[in-house]
Amino acid sequence: MTVILADEQFIEYYAIDATKSGVVATVRPLDDFKLQIPWATTGLAQLFVGGTLANWLGRLWALRISICFMCIGVIVQSVPNTYAVLIVGRLITGLGFGCLYIATNLYVAECAPQMLRGSFVGTVAQFGYQLGTLIAFWTGYGMSFHKSPYNIAWRVSNVVQIPIGLAFVAVSFFYVESPRYLLEKRPDNPERVLETLAKLRPGHIEDERIRAEFHELVASYEYRKRFDTGYMAIFKSAAMRKRLLYGFYATALQQFGGIAALTMYATLIYKSLGWDQGSQALAINGIQAVLQLFIVLVNTFTVDRFGRKTLLIYGFSIQSLALLIISSLTTSFPDNSNKAAAVVEIAMFFIVGLTYCWSNGPIPPAIATEIFPTHVRDKAFGLSLLGQTACLLAITQPWPDFNQTVGARSYWLLFTLNVIALISVIFILPETKGVSLERMDKIFGQVDAVEAGEQDAETRKMEDHARSNSTTVDAEKHIASQVETVEKH
Repeated sequence: MTVILADEQFIEYYAIDATKSGVVATVRPLDDFKLQIPWATTGLAQLFVGGTLANWLGRLWALRISICFMCIGVIVQSVPNTYAVLIVGRLITGLGFGCLYIATNLYVAECAPQMLRGSFVGTVAQFGYQLGTLIAFWTGYGMSFHKSPYNIAWRVSNVVQIPIGLAFVAVSFFYVESPRYLLEKRPDNPERVLETLAKLRPGHIEDERIRAEFHELVASYEYRKRFDTGYMAIFKSAAMRKRLLYGFYATALQQFGGIAALTMYATLIYKSLGWDQGSQALAINGIQAVLQLFIVLVNTFTVDRFGRKTLLIYGFSIQSLALLIISSLTTSFPDNSNKAAAVVEIAMFFIVGLTYCWSNGPIPPAIATEIFPTHVRDKAFGLSLLGQTACLLAITQPWPDFNQTVGARSYWLLFTLNVIALISVIFILPETKGVSLERMDKIFGQVDAVEAGEQDAETRKMEDHARSNSTTVDAEKHIASQVETVEKH
């Protein structure tokens, strides 16, 4: 939508103004009086649809259905229609995306090795996003030169998503389902779980490391199977409510600094800074997309070494400094009269975007997928993502109007938000690196599910042994009684 919102034919076709721009970007409809409806379909998916779908059908089938649903939304957006139909298409796409984001991150977190989970979830989520951004920007740049047939450029930029999505659906059939999901749904078939683990690692079912991980899965399940798996299970327990707040907070960090506003309206921002000749703004976005694709690898090689919290602290520090420079320059040169200042501003935008790609972009979903126990992870993760959506809507929706009203000083708001995020990470966020999903309870002051499961198994073993001994004693007494009776006769 960043590319499409900069297309003059799209703007003319739908009579897009600042308010409509925010609506299209954030998938948030307005009524005839332009009153904001306080919900979005992505938030609806996060509230209960995405988690329920992943729980009922599995992570992979939830992924496939979500992509197909998004493709339907893209088709609705691309055919000749009215502004109302465009919003319907955006709503459909938003619902599909919300479900897809939940399914993919759950799948990767539950399949990733313990010591590399942060890099797996972060890299897959952020690298995939940046690859999509790269394709979008350069498709938009190429199509920006096509002025005829009329209204074809922005439609092609939209439709290009469909073959990519369907390719992912096809590839997904070569993947195995999450072993943790399989154990939750098919506890009577643990051999399948063990075989799936052996395929994922890879290795043989007799390998000690695979057996050790399998043991943790089974021990944790044996302890947790006594608990409710529904949505109410999340709210009944004080400890689980505490985790949900952490999850909500973690995902909010992803959008709290205002990156969505900078990204969604990047082309418009570059134009406002004076880079508006031809397709300059789109080209700048395209170059940034290439750099961001590779900068994600910084997260890949550091997050499981230095930890989630450390990378977030460094990330928000760098972004705050860059936004301080941007705010100072835009305030000093509000009319873009100084070319050198404009170049520095663009450089700072690059730094903010690049830093986001290895810090508060990939880390929040990694944290939110790993802090919940398996029996409620799908639902709790979906609810946690409401933090992300709430911040995205709160900042992105009013940003065009706010930027238009406040002007050059609007970036001081983003600077302030990043400083607040930095301080909160230092004092609030727990560190989860290197902790297995089954032993995450300890971080939140709860009973270690694996140890509790082992103790339960040992207790049952002792009880069975006691019952066996009791039966043996009774049998011996019975035999002795029979012998005594025979001897009397």
